Amino acid sequence: MTALTGKFTAKDIRRLRSETPGLPGRIHLDNCGSALVPRAVVDTLEAHLRLESLVGGYVAQEQQSKRLSEVYHSAARLLGGKNTDYAMVGSAVDGWTKAFYSVPMAPGDNIVTAYTEYCSNYVAFLQRVRRDGIEIRVARPGADGVLDLDHLESLVDARTRLISVTHVPSSSGQVLPAEKIGEIARLHGILYLLDACQSVGQMQVNFDQIGCDMATGTGRKFLRGPRGIGFLYINEKARRLIDPVVLTNQAACWSATDRYDLRTDAGLFEAWERSCMNQLGLGAAFDYALGLGIDQISDRVSSLSAYVRAGLKEISGVTPTCQPAASAAIITFNKKGLTASDIKALMEKQGIATQVASVVHTRLDLEARGIDTTARVSPHYYNTTEELDSFLNALDML
Repeated sequence: MTALTGKFTAKDIRRLRSETPGLPGRIHLDNCGSALVPRAVVDTLEAHLRLESLVGGYVAQEQQSKRLSEVYHSAARLLGGKNTDYAMVGSAVDGWTKAFYSVPMAPGDNIVTAYTEYCSNYVAFLQRVRRDGIEIRVARPGADGVLDLDHLESLVDARTRLISVTHVPSSSGQVLPAEKIGEIARLHGILYLLDACQSVGQMQVNFDQIGCDMATGTGRKFLRGPRGIGFLYINEKARRLIDPVVLTNQAACWSATDRYDLRTDAGLFEAWERSCMNQLGLGAAFDYALGLGIDQISDRVSSLSAYVRAGLKEISGVTPTCQPAASAAIITFNKKGLTASDIKALMEKQGIATQVASVVHTRLDLEARGIDTTARVSPHYYNTTEELDSFLNALDML
């Protein structure tokens, strides 16, 4: 197949690969699980760990206070909103659950979601059904396999308290029309929570343009940051309407014996005890993406994803399991005579990192399509067409 570079030049790709310590001797195609971090992130993490070893964690935090505060500005530059709209949390799930459980709901209220919703979010929905007596309403796909927006809007009524969807599911490259969902949420005056874990870092994401009130993302996926850090975006409107599910000494000031004063920014959802090292690493990942340009990243990732999809169609016995309109860098498939776990294990022996997507992760989607497990690959901009050809040839030979 014809080589491509997108808007990056061949020289750019060589430089990016030289800045990625984990690439030599391995083809990494599990970027939607955990991408390889660039040297800039590694250096940031190591430098702060050394500083903590010399002066202790508290003093290290004090000395790095300016750089820690700059992380919020970097997040806003990359993703929209204000720096005060961002909280740094231990993981995307940590941020998502804090936001979700802080939305007031009473028996008879409902939430609207989509058939591609992620397991971690959906089990939280189910708990509030059992605990609070709410109802889950699921928007279905249309005949084309794409989310039916008319059906989603028809589910909204006066008792809808939240629209909560996942931008890109973990089991396919389908991209939900997040902005159009935002228009529906604004029209009806409903809070809108977006799980952006799989979209941030691989495509253009701007929370202002999307119109969501809350959103979450993680460092370890396409952003190429460290594991153990994520962010919660929550705008001023949402902060006025929620009732924080937990409070800490970071979220509120104990201002008198019988009174506390809440923070007014998104720091309301942060904990005092958190990894400053990982926060700085996430900031380095934000800045690295900003330096490359998200438009260039998106163009390159989209081209590589289309390249893999086209190559899979040429391999005998391979059945794509993404919906036909899928375009994101999460590509799922099965091969006749092999399980998804077989494919992962055999690829690992050849130094090719792939992954398995399971029905337990996006049950409403995969179960309806009769899929229990499926093999998954997720290229990133530092991958080359030569690597993708090696993967496709290896898959053909299995």
